[in-house]
Amino acid sequence: QCNQFFDLLQDLVDHVNDFHVKPEKDAGYCCHWEGCARHGRGFNAGYKMLIHIRTHTNEKPHRCPTCNKSFSRLENLKIHNRSHTGEKPYICPYEGCNKRYSNSSDRFKHTRTHY
Repeated sequence: QCNQFFDLLQDLVDHVNDFHVKPEKDAGYCCHWEGCARHGRGFNAGYKMLIHIRTHTNEKPHRCPTCNKSFSRLENLKIHNRSHTGEKPYICPYEGCNKRYSNSSDRFKHTRTHY
């Protein structure tokens, strides 16, 4: 939008956060990145906008200490970490089924097989 170029990703991230992530009157936080699929629809919180901006900058600040894979959202790193620990906290609620999953999405897909 402002036609500035940066050699380092962190410089771009800092610039966007400092100059482009601001609430707009009656619209919340809007992304005006050229070609953005949101087409100016706003977010109701600044942190949501910051996470969204990472889809454009490819910033992935949350790094797995085990395999060095990086994620844009901390929640995704937490889910990924379960692939190393084997933790499966999401249990199928269907009586008699003992299947467990590392994320709620996979459990949800599984529960549909019971209906």
